[in-house]
Amino acid sequence: MNFKDVVSKRRSVNFFDPNRELDLKLFEDIVNESVLAPSAFNLQPWEIIAVRSTEAKEKLFTACNQPKIKEASMTLILVGDTFGYGRDNPMWNIKIDLGLKEEKVGQLINMCETVLYPTEVKRNAMAVRDVSLLAMSIMLCAKDHGVDTHPMIGFNEEKVKELFNIDEDKTVVMLLSIGYFDETKTLNPRERRLNFNEICTVV
Repeated sequence: MNFKDVVSKRRSVNFFDPNRELDLKLFEDIVNESVLAPSAFNLQPWEIIAVRSTEAKEKLFTACNQPKIKEASMTLILVGDTFGYGRDNPMWNIKIDLGLKEEKVGQLINMCETVLYPTEVKRNAMAVRDVSLLAMSIMLCAKDHGVDTHPMIGFNEEKVKELFNIDEDKTVVMLLSIGYFDETKTLNPRERRLNFNEICTVV
């Protein structure tokens, strides 16, 4: 598909074909394309837990009572690290290998701690913002490969963290079911989107 087709044909599908598996190599390709999404300082403070087995789906279903969890080939738990700017992020070492000085790394981390993300609210916003960019990238890359998706925020975050051993300093930004649309079902027509004149002010 050309890019315009990818954008126009991507839908949040409500029904997945439970008999059609997403090939793991194709899934890997989608993720490797998707991580070209931007993030602050390119620190990529994200993690993906791909819930694929029947047992794992049953666990996740208890924290997100939506049939898509069981029907989709897999559901991704998209996790953001609210302290993703910390020195333990391996991206800093990659930047040093590319010539960034350790002193500069320290200055950037200090700026994150004192200026950009000094509060829990701002740290959480950073993680949500970056992971949301990744999520949109996954949805578009998946559609480019003929794979369907559906993002969800209706879940019990604390239960998801407990069930999948997710650290308290991390936030579960969204769940993203991924697989193939059940062609025996019909999607509702796409609702109207607000257009340029309704949302954009040029100053």
